[in-house]
Amino acid sequence: MSEGWLDEVLQSFRESTDGLRDAYVALRREVLKLNVELEERNRNLQRTLKEVQELKGYLSSVLESVANGVVVVNMEGKVTIFNRAAERITGYRKEEVLGRPYTEVFGADDGTPILETLRTGREVGTKREVSTRDGRMVPVDSSTALVTDGIGRKLGAVEVLRDLSEVRALEEQLERSRTMAALGEMAANVAHEVRNPLGAIGGYLELLERDMEEADPKRKLVRKMAEGLARLDRIVTNLLTYTRPLTPDLREMDLREVAEEALRFFQLGCDEKVKFSLEFSEPVRAYVDTELLQQVLFNLFSNAVQAMPEGGELKVRGYRDEGWACLEVSDSGMGMTEEVKRRAFDPFFTTKAKGVGLGLALVQKMVHLHGGEVSVESEPGKGSKFIVRIPSLR
Repeated sequence: MSEGWLDEVLQSFRESTDGLRDAYVALRREVLKLNVELEERNRNLQRTLKEVQELKGYLSSVLESVANGVVVVNMEGKVTIFNRAAERITGYRKEEVLGRPYTEVFGADDGTPILETLRTGREVGTKREVSTRDGRMVPVDSSTALVTDGIGRKLGAVEVLRDLSEVRALEEQLERSRTMAALGEMAANVAHEVRNPLGAIGGYLELLERDMEEADPKRKLVRKMAEGLARLDRIVTNLLTYTRPLTPDLREMDLREVAEEALRFFQLGCDEKVKFSLEFSEPVRAYVDTELLQQVLFNLFSNAVQAMPEGGELKVRGYRDEGWACLEVSDSGMGMTEEVKRRAFDPFFTTKAKGVGLGLALVQKMVHLHGGEVSVESEPGKGSKFIVRIPSLR
């Protein structure tokens, strides 16, 4: 009986052991299967993370490359995104702005478009001014919108800023051009009306001087009147030259010869307190209208001498620079402020008591007729340098 019981126990033990072995094998197979699935999911997750990082980098690159400023705030009104264009417009670096309240950075109130959108959910489009890091006010075109997630939950607000500084400057330039055109047309009409009487007055002065005795003291008064008349005639001539269309007679010339002749004639009636120098580092040739180019130089020389009432140095330099034939006229005079320099070529703008303001405007017009450009470099107390660039011959 005892042996039968033992056999039964052993049989039961063997059956239990076989069951445990089968369960262990099945469990092992399940674990291996789960490991394979986990590894596959892990690989998929890594691929997804990589794709997310690449997409994030791509979107960040796009955001940094757009021309308009982009500012994003979270639900607390703190800046979370501030792209490169926003840095350029405001003068703030990204590191100075991120994580700070929008109102603290820009000194804004709750009525600012981005904060109004954050509060009300309403999109806002308006033109306004943004305060920059150095305290300037920059005109911008602002548009705002809510930032939401995939299920429509509100995350913050975004503002897109388009810098209107250049547009504003172009509008002012256009308005100034219209004003100048109207003034030019009026000046041309006045010049035509004045010129004929000037000729008659000049003729009468010549007759009056001819009838006077050589020793008559009134001859000096007549000559003064003739000098004033000649100055008035030059002003009228400049007005007509500026307003009428000109067609340059372009011929191949050595600019050194043109500059030497202009300087030689100008020096004849010039104060000895002014020292002149001419320097050409190499032969410089271009197609020019000699008469017009010499008029350009006369005007620049005259401008330079007037800037040196106590005397000084006037330098003329010629050289070639990347396809340009260049002429520089520099002086050691009083120089210009930024405002004067900005308006130097505007017609009828002058800082001289007896000036009309057409000299440099004529210079610019004549240089443009040659397909060239003229610019000025100057600082108060450090003289001025005018640079004329004309397409050169190789």
